[in-house]
Amino acid sequence: MKNFEEIINELLEMVGRKSVTVEPDQLSRFRVDHLTPQAVVFPKNTRQVSDVIRLAHTHNLGLIPWGSGTHMAMGNPPKRLDLVLSTSRMNHIIDVDTANLTITVEAGVKFRDIQARLATQEDRCYLPLEDLATEADEVICSDRSHSGSFLPMDPPQADKATIGGIIATNAAGPRRLLYRLPRDLILGVRMVAPTGDIIGSGGKTVKNVSGYDVSKLAVGSLGSLGIICEMTFKLLPLPQKMETLLFSFKSFDAASAFADQIFETSLLPAAVEVLTESACSRLAMEGIPNFSAAPCGVAVALEEFVPAVSRMSDELTAMAKSHGAGTNNSLDDHQHQAFWLAMSNLGRTLESENSGLITLKVNTPVSEWAKTFKTLEATFSEAGLPCALQAHAGNGVCLARLLLDGEDNDTMEKAVDTVNHLSNLFSEKDGSLVVQTVPPQWKANLNIWGNPGSAFPVMKRLKEKIDPLGIMNPGRFVGGL
Repeated sequence: MKNFEEIINELLEMVGRKSVTVEPDQLSRFRVDHLTPQAVVFPKNTRQVSDVIRLAHTHNLGLIPWGSGTHMAMGNPPKRLDLVLSTSRMNHIIDVDTANLTITVEAGVKFRDIQARLATQEDRCYLPLEDLATEADEVICSDRSHSGSFLPMDPPQADKATIGGIIATNAAGPRRLLYRLPRDLILGVRMVAPTGDIIGSGGKTVKNVSGYDVSKLAVGSLGSLGIICEMTFKLLPLPQKMETLLFSFKSFDAASAFADQIFETSLLPAAVEVLTESACSRLAMEGIPNFSAAPCGVAVALEEFVPAVSRMSDELTAMAKSHGAGTNNSLDDHQHQAFWLAMSNLGRTLESENSGLITLKVNTPVSEWAKTFKTLEATFSEAGLPCALQAHAGNGVCLARLLLDGEDNDTMEKAVDTVNHLSNLFSEKDGSLVVQTVPPQWKANLNIWGNPGSAFPVMKRLKEKIDPLGIMNPGRFVGGL
């Protein structure tokens, strides 16, 4: 391999001096777990990404893609790290076709900006933007946008995450109940393979792929199979009415019975979230009356036509009261949006308060969600580990966040042992436990991705075929791929 200074000179010729940094103080901002890159590259288009990856392939350099950094805590520690490729300059919305309900964007576009571009005719934005800094001296939610549609995703940290990071991690939140996963909304991609080749798949129509669907293969691969540079998505018309119902219950059994009854009806809520008091009380939003005062809370999102929302609201309120709901409140329009943004930022809020935060995502069969929730609560209580629990009722997904002091090694060791025990337990029950966040120094003691299952041999063969040198996100994906 060439001297790294020679490689830097090649990078400078490819992308320009302002698009490469080797300054130590800048490099430290792009540290991944225990490793700091030797250089960070900021390409401005797919062609430059191709050139950079081709160089990395030629010199066998470990390369990690970076969007806004919101998901960089995920995954195993990297086996090596030479270059970070930032998509921050690839921030263009390429095509908005509201007549056909599609949008094409580059990987570095922030999710909030997509939703702001798709503002309603009343010039409302899907996300509240009052506190967001405008970029390029341009108001991103303005009279210029009257599209009346939105990208129906609900990712964590929706105000900061880039669309590339969301797709690379297949990140979804509570409203996946109605809108499904990001992989279900993607129509086509333009990506760069580990060899530097530019690959295109799909297009602006629903049935547009014959053979292997590369776009679906890349979604959720954590950048281990290449870098998705451009994406085309399906849009939906913005709901005519949005409302959130908040109910408090004296016990989890009452809350779960209410949630389960919802799914026995023909009602179609966008989300049904069950949270412990420790989770409710830490939502970063003012004016949620009585929601955090009870042992258990349930939040229901309704996003539909006005008559449908009114009907569901009435029926759900009556149903909640029949299960002993202590209080009920509703949030409309802007408050509704602010509430679910606060929900998407709950992990970030807890991380700022707890230096040893461990976040677990537990997937079990949908019918087992309540049992899973109770198992998590009982296990952490018995171990004396404070936690905030949240369940996407109806999806079989539970989120457990251990509220720990990272400097307390004894408690951290106890937490690691408990998490490993739970990982084995859920694996035996056809479920999975993924450690989404944990202080880097404890990652080696945990099975971050859980048991990869019978699909792992296929995943391994794909990785070896597509990236034989192992340069893309080396070691961070399932099974150390």
